[in-house]
Amino acid sequence: MYAYINKLTGAALLSLVMVSACKKSGGDNAPDPHPNLTVEDVTLFEGNGGTTTFNVQVTLDREPKNPVSVKYATADGTAKAGEDYTALNGTLQFAAGERSKIIALTVVADDIKEGDDMLTVTLSDPSNVVLVRSQATVTIRNDDTKVPFNNNGYDAPTSYAGFTLAWSNEFNSGALDATAWSNQDGDGCPSMCGWGNNELEYYTGRPQNLFFQDGKLIIEANKEQFGTRNYTSSKILTSGKKMFKYGRIDIRAKLPKGKGIWPAFWMMPQASVYGGWPTSGEIDIMEMVGHEPNRTHGTIHYGPGPASTQISRSTTLSTGTLADEFHVYSLEWKQDQIKWYLDGNLFSTVNKADLNGVLYPFNEEFFLIFNLAVGGNWPGSPDASTYFPQWLIVDYVRYYQGI
Repeated sequence: MYAYINKLTGAALLSLVMVSACKKSGGDNAPDPHPNLTVEDVTLFEGNGGTTTFNVQVTLDREPKNPVSVKYATADGTAKAGEDYTALNGTLQFAAGERSKIIALTVVADDIKEGDDMLTVTLSDPSNVVLVRSQATVTIRNDDTKVPFNNNGYDAPTSYAGFTLAWSNEFNSGALDATAWSNQDGDGCPSMCGWGNNELEYYTGRPQNLFFQDGKLIIEANKEQFGTRNYTSSKILTSGKKMFKYGRIDIRAKLPKGKGIWPAFWMMPQASVYGGWPTSGEIDIMEMVGHEPNRTHGTIHYGPGPASTQISRSTTLSTGTLADEFHVYSLEWKQDQIKWYLDGNLFSTVNKADLNGVLYPFNEEFFLIFNLAVGGNWPGSPDASTYFPQWLIVDYVRYYQGI
């Protein structure tokens, strides 16, 4: 009797569970789950004039049975609304049966060379839909070749009392003068990796890094992988071709800026008659670290080594930065004395006596070096705020000898 009742109770329970499961599944009356929605990244070239439309696609994974809506808005990255594109915000609405919508983004197209820029399109406030991917990155690829600059700024006199012009390079020929300049390519390895300063760039003579525009020499630093390095730039020097001893040097240039950026006009001894660096000296006509874009430094390195002894002084613009317009960086040099000028204004003088009896190696022939370094012990590494490309733009270099 007990076994029979137990069997009956078990069958009843099984029937009850089956009925309950059917109720939970809902049968044909179950509500339709919301479709999934995604937004896709877009990468296109900007174009060279007018505007270009970038279509950002928003897609449902299946047809909705109920109306779907979602809000969208653009946000600046390195691309800036009003300059690079037209800001958007609005609402997308999908009718029953629709699965795809387009957000048409208007991008400003010009002929100005700049880096690739980005912005984001973000979806929010979904109705009857599940946001699976709510943000898209829009990358505006640059395909232009014209570096943006004008000729504004200080210009040096073309003559000085007591001096005569002995040599100049105005950079009007559109090519590097091989009788005066050579490229120094590479990253310093294996003998001096990072050029002794833990720099991050690889120097090349490629037209991507060294070129001419409107009578100006341009060195371009880029963020790109080259060999084992993640940045490229260029470095030129007059070693073995054009040497200097005493006189006045004027260099008119527009500098780059940004964390980790380090342009320099400097001089090294041609013969190193007193031995290796720093004993035979180094003269830095201009150095600027990009996180201090309104300050230029003039320095000499000397001493018995192995580390450098130096005398370094700087001057700061009262307004603006050295990247805003052209300035003239000058060195006036005679036996036992060197002077530094910015835009004709003296800011540093070093005499032989200032070395306090240490060997003064600066009465010998030196050669010129122009370079744009990225990273290094002094400026540190670029960060997220550093915009690439960066340009060191040189109008001319003029060398005057005393008479």
